Amino acid sequence: MTIAIALKINDGIVLATDSASTIVGEENEEGVRSVYHTYFTADKLFNLKKGSPVGAITWGNGSVNNESISTLVKNFREKTKEEEYESVEVIANDFKIFLKNKISPETSLGFLIGGYSRGKGHPEMFLISIDKGSIKEIEEINPNDPLSISWFGETIFLSRLLLGLDKELINIIEDNVNDKKISNKILNDIHEKLQLPLGVPAMPIQDAIDLVKFLADISVNSSRFVPGPQVIGGPIDIAVITKHEGFKWIQRKHYYNEKLNLTTMEDE
Repeated sequence: MTIAIALKINDGIVLATDSASTIVGEENEEGVRSVYHTYFTADKLFNLKKGSPVGAITWGNGSVNNESISTLVKNFREKTKEEEYESVEVIANDFKIFLKNKISPETSLGFLIGGYSRGKGHPEMFLISIDKGSIKEIEEINPNDPLSISWFGETIFLSRLLLGLDKELINIIEDNVNDKKISNKILNDIHEKLQLPLGVPAMPIQDAIDLVKFLADISVNSSRFVPGPQVIGGPIDIAVITKHEGFKWIQRKHYYNEKLNLTTMEDE
């Protein structure tokens, strides 16, 4: 499982993911898959085009046709290293076409791609969704909202905190209130009165980083202490994309010693 978070403000985008990669078993009679094992070193946050202010986060399947998502992204970067992109939408579309030729009928995963188009002063975010091998048209997320917090993967903890409800509460209300009009009013009241407003469009980048780290920590620690297998965890990777500084890592894990691999660090 995954928690993948994107926060868009006036001055840029902050992206964050955990590092958990869960291996699940076969479905039982109730359609539930058991957790066989969880690794806590997966890469889910990427600079999609080297030298460009464009990044991506991912959730869902951790591999496609025996290649990790990390390897797929690096294959795309290598394939398009000579390309010059004018917009985030174009690179998102090219990445979608690249994925379409790689995915299998079992593939279910998503990507949020965010950054700056050439000549534009505000950041943009686009969503790529793949459901059982079917890839949807890319969708721009909250283009007219200067403040946008999006989260994907195992969303229950942040949905409860930020929205005041989750899918389980929606199901409970709909199962116990026979009048659709009344149930919708209850859900609207819950969403309006219990959601937790965090951040403002004009907040500084450092505060945006702190907010995203806070939300990621909540997800990781909630998964840690709730009974059952921990499906969100490991190091939290964070990156920021701004108009003038471009894509910058804030915190990032490595499986190798950075001081012993300076050439590798320059390549990345």
